[in-house]
Amino acid sequence: MDRLLSFAFQLSLFLILAFIALPILVVLAASVSPTTTITFNPSEWTFQWFTALTASRWLDPFLLSIKLAAIVTALSGLLGFLAAYAVAYQKCPGHETIMAFLVSPLAVPQIVKGVAIVLFLSSSGFYSLLGTPGLVMAHIILTLPFVLRMIAGAMYNFDKRLDQAGRILGATAAQRIRFILLPIIKPGLFSGMTFAFILSFNNIPLSVFLVRPGETTLPITVINHMEYSLDPVLAAVNVASLAFILTAILVFEKIGGFSTQIHGGSK
Repeated sequence: MDRLLSFAFQLSLFLILAFIALPILVVLAASVSPTTTITFNPSEWTFQWFTALTASRWLDPFLLSIKLAAIVTALSGLLGFLAAYAVAYQKCPGHETIMAFLVSPLAVPQIVKGVAIVLFLSSSGFYSLLGTPGLVMAHIILTLPFVLRMIAGAMYNFDKRLDQAGRILGATAAQRIRFILLPIIKPGLFSGMTFAFILSFNNIPLSVFLVRPGETTLPITVINHMEYSLDPVLAAVNVASLAFILTAILVFEKIGGFSTQIHGGSK
């Protein structure tokens, strides 16, 4: 009976992984297909569609998405750390209510947040902020709750006796944060920043309301291109984006070791 259950579990796991991976494999095959029809003959595969990605219509949105994601990641990490330090570490008065307010954007659909931000900017006279400034603001609203939760979780588990030891040894507050707190919560900080980078780079529901002509992100450019044609260039764009995201994740993991936060360990 145990062997049967084990086999059923392994089979279910294989089917789930296949269900997730097969669409990605189809996109990968389409990106190297010599024609608009997907072929699975390796001798006929080509990388000609990837050369089209160097054109400005794809390269400019890609660079904008990278710049936007980098700015949002840095600001979300900074604001998330400051908020978590006050709410989770120092436990300021009303910290539970403040935490609930800071993570409340998670309960609002992204498309609703996008419409709300556009209406706010237009009604308050800040319509000129549409574009990169509006995108940065909107993406921070989207990513900050994730970053805050990750950092707060690491701070809740922080042993404050280490901070007390540093205080007894004469370390200032800034020194204790830099040399004691930050190294210990680094996995939580970088796990939150990784989520922020991925969410910002791939976002569509918020960005679609805030981009302006000549300043669109890569996901919005892909959506606009799909309205008029469906060709292997789109597959090449998605494969290149996937490779970039995976590289960014590996870099964040190398620097911050965020997988230890996910698995509940320490680095």
